[in-house]
Amino acid sequence: MAAVGSMQKGEEEWRTGEYVDFNKEGIYGCAGCKTPLYKSTTKFNAGCGWPAFFDGIPDAITRTGYEVAKQHSGRLKQCVFTVSACVPVYCEGVLRNKWHSFGGRGLVERRVFLDTSRRLYFRGRWSESSGRRVETYAGVDVASAVDVINDLGFDTLTFLMVTVIIVPAFRVLKASPILGFFFAGVVLNQFGFIRNLTDVKVLSEWGILFLLFEMGLELSLARLKALAKFAFGMGLAQVLLCTLAFTAFELPPNGAIGTRILEFLFHSRPDLVNIRSIDEAIVIGAALSLSSSAFVLQLLAEKGELPTRFGSATLGILLLQDIAVVPLLVVLPVLESQNLVGESILPMLAKESAKALGGLGILSLGGKFLLRRIFEVVAETRSSEAFVALCLLTVAGTSLLTQKLGFSDTLGAFLAGALLAETNFRTQIEADIRPFRGLLLGLFFVTTGTSIDMEVLFREWPNVLTLLAGLIVIKTLIITALGPRVGLTLQESVRIGFLLSQGGEFAFVVFSLANRLGVLPLELNKLLIIVVVLSMALTPTLNQLGRKAADFIDEKIGNEENEDEEVNFDVSESIVIIGFGQMGQVLANFLSTPLVSGVDSDLVGWPYIGFDLNPAVVKESRKQGFPILYGDGSRPSVLQSAGVSSPKAIMIMYKGKKRTTEAVERLRLAFPATKIYSRAQDLPHLLELKKAGATDAILENAETSLQLGSKMLRGFGVMSDDVSFLSRVFRDSMEIQAQDEITAAETNAAAAASQVPPLMKPMRMKASDTADLQLVKPEQVKASDSKVDSAEVLQETDDGLNQPETDNGFVGKADKAPE
Repeated sequence: MAAVGSMQKGEEEWRTGEYVDFNKEGIYGCAGCKTPLYKSTTKFNAGCGWPAFFDGIPDAITRTGYEVAKQHSGRLKQCVFTVSACVPVYCEGVLRNKWHSFGGRGLVERRVFLDTSRRLYFRGRWSESSGRRVETYAGVDVASAVDVINDLGFDTLTFLMVTVIIVPAFRVLKASPILGFFFAGVVLNQFGFIRNLTDVKVLSEWGILFLLFEMGLELSLARLKALAKFAFGMGLAQVLLCTLAFTAFELPPNGAIGTRILEFLFHSRPDLVNIRSIDEAIVIGAALSLSSSAFVLQLLAEKGELPTRFGSATLGILLLQDIAVVPLLVVLPVLESQNLVGESILPMLAKESAKALGGLGILSLGGKFLLRRIFEVVAETRSSEAFVALCLLTVAGTSLLTQKLGFSDTLGAFLAGALLAETNFRTQIEADIRPFRGLLLGLFFVTTGTSIDMEVLFREWPNVLTLLAGLIVIKTLIITALGPRVGLTLQESVRIGFLLSQGGEFAFVVFSLANRLGVLPLELNKLLIIVVVLSMALTPTLNQLGRKAADFIDEKIGNEENEDEEVNFDVSESIVIIGFGQMGQVLANFLSTPLVSGVDSDLVGWPYIGFDLNPAVVKESRKQGFPILYGDGSRPSVLQSAGVSSPKAIMIMYKGKKRTTEAVERLRLAFPATKIYSRAQDLPHLLELKKAGATDAILENAETSLQLGSKMLRGFGVMSDDVSFLSRVFRDSMEIQAQDEITAAETNAAAAASQVPPLMKPMRMKASDTADLQLVKPEQVKASDSKVDSAEVLQETDDGLNQPETDNGFVGKADKAPE
């Protein structure tokens, strides 16, 4: 049986790997990784059905007998199959475990991959049918398929075990787990614990998709506007100048300044450090201009420096660097196409740019309205499973669409995040994808660690240290020089320069894509990965050096400007309102009044942020100007996604007993020192909330009774002051009774296990008692008046009446009866 490729008029003889009359002119490569294998000008003219040596891609394959040849794309290897001129070419999938083989004999290890089970990828020079494939027939190797599944399962188990060990260990050491994943990748690769690196690497690329998706979610217009001066003023200049500096260091091709220095000082191998094209120089320069968001933001959060001007400037630069990745993701496929076809890059770049503006523009406009509506429909179902599935579908779907348009899948993930950044669902989406992103990104860093060639590190350590020093020095000097131009002090500029002088995780994305597309050679790619990993490992040290340098400058020069100037967009210490129904809205309005701030200033109440899972409530509340986000605020991960790191207080306004209790338990574990207030349906529920960790709770039904009773007494002509006073006395009595019940439950296990709900004790007061109590000053009524009376905070005011029944105080203020 033979398989016929009708498009190219080629026919393969059964299981021989030989093609007859396969005479299309063009470049042939692997269908899986698109690596160019060889070029044919007439047909496959060697007797074995494969190209003769002189038909190879120029500078891609150099005949060196039985040795491995110089590698053009990082995946090409050649070996002599016979003593004749026939040279079969193999495409190395990933390292040593799995190969895409085309002709001759495949790599024999535990399994034999059939030559004819692969697909040949054709890209014609003048043909419009780029991407057509010739399928070859092969029987299904069931044993090999089972081995692949078993190997992937073993590798997954290995990775999960590494994650369980690495993350807690590095947290204890106060180091980033990313370094642990790199270290694990090196160790696992050296000892051969990863059996099927190819499939693991494919799975790990989902981590990059989620990382780009999350970066897109951060690009809201409000955030860009708040950081515009630092992002577009300092960040844009930093990326451009660093790219130009690194690129200039690598030019001209085959004789760069940097190459000559390394060859002169360390006698470096020309084939390793020599840059052969402007394309390589630009890609390397742009990738090295990026810094590590993961390391830097973690350090700033731990030090509490994000809300300062120094932290805001750093965040703005990182935000612009995230945006700068997008042009790189667009340009890299253009460079790959230019290398394959040999055309001028400018017309191709213009063509791809037009396609990007058109295709991505249409995708953006359509996705903006369609995605928002789809998320609204799914959110209304209140199904967390469907919402998470929609998040995953969004990432995968947009990635696939951009791939079909000819761009990278990572660009699609970034675009999806940017489209959802302005919706009400951003916070919940970010919280839902964080576990997937964390695990898969950890897997990506592990596979990146497997790319760290220890042999290259030990052999080329002079080059590694020189490149590492050059990277840190150049970026530090450029960023430090730019800081004063945007209003930063010299001390702040120096600190930012040191803090952002390392390479970043996006460099791995760029290097990986460039290597896959044939823009960077494998050896150079390995060397650059080692340099970036070492620079990231030095981030805490660089931060300390920057701090000491800033202190030294401050001592010698001094500066009257306030280095810790606050930026007002931070919500890390806001009051959190969970559940934004009618009671939540009343509480929000109560907190917004100037009196509750307790200071004579321009502050308008306490800063707060609300959360609700009803998309209609969120939409309407935002229209009214309430600072509310869609999301389950009882989940600490959602609060973290919203930027709430240490809330001033948490108010839980849920109605359901179980839901409220679970929320109190989760939030108490996450925020041990934060005051938590909640609604209680009845006295047993109040006792349950107290045990779960609530600072205080109110009996909702009792408050309703007091409100109705107060209105009735006013209707009978009783003075408002007397009614308010009686309400206060009854609330104090109910709180005392609740405390008694808690004490009894703690000391008497039998009573705690009783199913009979505690009953409200009757109050019997004489007129003389109330007269005596009215002579007592309000601040002396109760010893605990210095604490928050949550019943007073949460009760609603009468409709249309200007006679408040509650105090006007909040946290830290004594109760005060109306005068």
